[in-house]
Amino acid sequence: MSLKNKAIRGVAWSVLDKLINQLGFICVTLYLAKVIGPEAFGLVGMLTIFMLLAESVVNNGFSQALVQRSHSLTEADSSTIFYVSLLWSVAIYAVLYTAAPLIANFYQEPELVQISRLLFVIIIINSLTVVARAKLIIRVDFKSQGIATFVATLISSAVAIYLASKSYGYWAFVWLLLIKALLQNIGFWFFCRWLPKLRFSRDSFKSLFKFGSNLMLAGFISTLVNNLYVAMIGRYFNATSVGYFTQATNLTNLLVQLISSTLQGVTYPLLTSIKEQQDRLVSLYRQLIAVTMLVSLPALVGFSAVADSFVLFFMGEEWGPAIPIIQVLCFARAITPISSINMNILNAVGRSDLFLKVDLSKLPMTVFALFISIPYGIQAVAWAMLTTSCIAYFINSYYPGKLYGFGAWSQLKVAKNYIFSATIMFLVVHHVDFDKVLVDLILSTLLGMVIYFGLLAILKDAMFRKIFLEIKGELKVRC
Repeated sequence: MSLKNKAIRGVAWSVLDKLINQLGFICVTLYLAKVIGPEAFGLVGMLTIFMLLAESVVNNGFSQALVQRSHSLTEADSSTIFYVSLLWSVAIYAVLYTAAPLIANFYQEPELVQISRLLFVIIIINSLTVVARAKLIIRVDFKSQGIATFVATLISSAVAIYLASKSYGYWAFVWLLLIKALLQNIGFWFFCRWLPKLRFSRDSFKSLFKFGSNLMLAGFISTLVNNLYVAMIGRYFNATSVGYFTQATNLTNLLVQLISSTLQGVTYPLLTSIKEQQDRLVSLYRQLIAVTMLVSLPALVGFSAVADSFVLFFMGEEWGPAIPIIQVLCFARAITPISSINMNILNAVGRSDLFLKVDLSKLPMTVFALFISIPYGIQAVAWAMLTTSCIAYFINSYYPGKLYGFGAWSQLKVAKNYIFSATIMFLVVHHVDFDKVLVDLILSTLLGMVIYFGLLAILKDAMFRKIFLEIKGELKVRC
C-alpha cells in the first residue's frame, strides 16, 4: 500500500474512532458532571496529575521508541519492553498506594485515599498494552483500535450512568475510567495477536531506553507543567473550583486530542518510515501544519464562541462559573496542535534529545506564570495558560525551523487565511444571540461553519480547495 493510501486509510479510521469514541465519552462525562456536580467531579480531577505523570513514565517513552524503530523491530525488543513497562507500573503503583494519605492531606480531602488507591490500578492495566498498542500504530491499524475503544466506551458508560442514577457520586466517574481502561486494553490484545516471549535483552533495553528515556523525561516534565495548574488550584482553593477548572480543561483538551491524536497518530509512523528522505519528510510536515491549522482554529475558536450555550444546555447553570475559563482555554489550546507537531517531528527523526531540551526550557516560565496568577483566582490562571501557550509555540518551533527552514513565522504565514477566517467567525458568532439556548447553540454553530468555510472559499485557500476537491471526487466515485 502506498504512503498516500496508508495515510488516507489511517486518517479515515482514526477520525471515525475519535468521532464515535471521544465524542461519546464527552457526552457521558457531561452527563455525569450534570448529575454528580462540580465538587464530586473535582475530587477525581485532583488525582489527574498523578495519573498522567505515572502514565508518562510507564508508557510514553517506550511506546514511541518502539514505533520509531518500526523498520527493525525484533521480538527481543518487544518482549523486553513489555516486562520493563509492567515492572515500572507495579513499582509506581506501590509508591502511589503508600502515598495516598499524603495526597489526601495535601488537598485536605480524606475521601481521596480510597479513590486514589482504586483509580491508580489503571496505571498497571495500561502498562500491559504498551507493546500491543505500538504494534497496531506501526501497522497504521486504527480500525482495530477504534473497535476496541468503542466497545470499552459503550460498556463502561452504561455502568457509569447506572451508578450515577443510583447516587454513587464520584464513584460513577471512577468506575467509568477503570472499566474503560480494562476493556480497551483487552481489545488491543485481541486485535494485536501478540504474546510476550520469555526473553529479556539488555542490548534491546539499552538502545530503546537511550531514545525512550529522553521522551519519558520530557513527557513527565510536559505533563507536570500542563497539569500543575489543576494541582495547585486543588491545594489553594476547593474541590468545586477544581471541578470547574478540570471540566474546562477536559473539554478543551478533548477537542485538541481529537485533532492532534488523529493526525499525529497516523503521521508519526509515516514520518518515521521516510525520516531518511528529507524532501518527502519536509513536504509531509508542511502539509500537516496546514491541515492542522485549517481544522484546529475553527474548532477551538468556534467552541469558545458558543461555550456559554453549550455549558448551560449540557451541564446546567450550576456549571456557569466554568464558562469564562473554557473560553480562555479554547484560545490557549488553539495553537497546541501545531506545537505538538513541531515536537513530534523531532521524535520521528530520532532527536528525542532536542525534544527533552525544549520541554526543559519551558518549565521555569510555566511555574513562574502559575505562582504569579494563582492569588488572583482560577480565571487568572486560565489567562496565564493562554500566555504561556503562545510563548511555548515559538519555543517548540525553534528547532524544526533551524533543521528544516520552516519555523514559527513561516508556519503562521501558511495559516494566515485560517487565522483571519477564524477571527471573523468568532466576532460574528460571539455577538449573535438566538434567545433559546439549544436554538442558539445549533444556529450559532452552523453560522460559524458557513462564515469560516465561506471566507476560505473567497480567499481561494489552496489547502481548503485541495481537500474539498478530493472529497468531491471521492463522493463522485462512490456514487
